[in-house]
Amino acid sequence: MRKFISNKYTLFSLGIIFVIGLWFIISAFFDVNGAIFPSPILTLQSLGNILTKGQTYSSLGFTFLRMIIGFTISFVLALAFGMIAGNWPKMYHFFRPLMTVLKSVPTVAFVFVLVVLTNAREAPILVVLIVCFPILYEAVVGGFRNVEKEIVEASKVDGANSVKSAFHIKLPLAVPYIVVGMVSSFGLSFKIAIMSEALTGATKNGIGSSIQYAYSQMEMADVFAYSLLVIILMLIVTLLEDVVKQIAKKKGIVIDNNK
Repeated sequence: MRKFISNKYTLFSLGIIFVIGLWFIISAFFDVNGAIFPSPILTLQSLGNILTKGQTYSSLGFTFLRMIIGFTISFVLALAFGMIAGNWPKMYHFFRPLMTVLKSVPTVAFVFVLVVLTNAREAPILVVLIVCFPILYEAVVGGFRNVEKEIVEASKVDGANSVKSAFHIKLPLAVPYIVVGMVSSFGLSFKIAIMSEALTGATKNGIGSSIQYAYSQMEMADVFAYSLLVIILMLIVTLLEDVVKQIAKKKGIVIDNNK
């Protein structure tokens, strides 16, 4: 019995039950006809309603498109800068202040600054790019810095210079670290894209825009329903992340740039 209760899947299921129960309690005490804090039942009814609308799926598509564009650009830049920093330690230290700034500035601040500096409709793409870039960069650098020195020295004996070593030896060996970094930041990029859409209010399509519109109309059941849809998608992504991380852990892959 104790083993069953301590099983992580059992605990995960119990955690979901606890959240739903807490949701029912809060709704019972503070909600007024679904206008403030809709109950799970009312939210599920609203979710069923929005899932019958084609606009919901087009909104998801636009959000994913913005996320993929920002994520792809971020990955390309992170790969380029990460290879430079991972291959030449001096450049790693040169880029550290920039990475510290990007990781420290609140995401909301990025949103408002980008709205002022650029077209607000492009802000979600740019925010995803900026937020994911340091994570992907560290994954690339971590992969390069974890390549055994003996392998690098052996490549030098064989006549490989720094550039050849970076592309033909370090990069292939760094791929598992890069994959873990990509998986870890993918779910985050989705959440960031939705938040940016909701904050800018300038994107006509997107889940974030749908949430903002429902809130402006005080349709709180729809707000909760869209949020629940996002949570379900994020749970699926999180489970995939856990699978990848467990595989990486078994292979001894730990992203740590403080070596």
